[in-house]
Amino acid sequence: MGNFFKLVGTLTIIAVVASYGLSVVYNATHGITEEYKRQAEADARIEALSSSPDATFEQTTTECVLDGHKFEYFTAYDDGELVGYSFKAYGKGYSSTIETIVGIDADGTIRGIKITNQRETPGLGAKVLEVASLNTLWAVLSGNARDEAGVRPWFQVQFDGRTPEELVVVKSQAQEGILAITGATISSDAVTNSVRRGHELILSIIKGDEAPCESAEDAADDDAGSPEVSR
Repeated sequence: MGNFFKLVGTLTIIAVVASYGLSVVYNATHGITEEYKRQAEADARIEALSSSPDATFEQTTTECVLDGHKFEYFTAYDDGELVGYSFKAYGKGYSSTIETIVGIDADGTIRGIKITNQRETPGLGAKVLEVASLNTLWAVLSGNARDEAGVRPWFQVQFDGRTPEELVVVKSQAQEGILAITGATISSDAVTNSVRRGHELILSIIKGDEAPCESAEDAADDDAGSPEVSR
């Protein structure tokens, strides 16, 4: 019996020490991780808007809640001139929430998008980050492969120049819209629909129309009144 209590005591001490060690590591790295994420998103805004690295971004936080997140957007200026706007979209994919930075020009059309966070299925939904290489196997083996640094993922390129009405997922290149990734329609829908909802909202804000969104209070009431749904 004495050995039993000694073993339990030893395991308890190990667990406490391990937990303390993990908390120390988390506190030491959390700030660094958050700063890295902020910088990555700042770079994504510049890329999505194709703006100068010297462009300035003014952040605006609205009272709207969209896809479970308070809607924020950035107004971009370069040498005092309006470049456009940027916002983050959140789409519920197959196995993760896909976060997308969207850049739109002053006229309201999409300049580009940049997916900054996703944990979709490799080989399927994760193809939202896939770059369609034009290099052949022979070109690679012979050392004549072209430099494809900076080439953007084909799925994301489809959003360039689009308006909200054109943000519809299609399954054939013969149709007009955003071509779905084969075997990953859920991920394709998640990105496209979240970008469209955010696009519609920011256009309403820019035009001074009544924003088609719900407030944080409304969202909380909806959550409280919603029945639990099993999957």
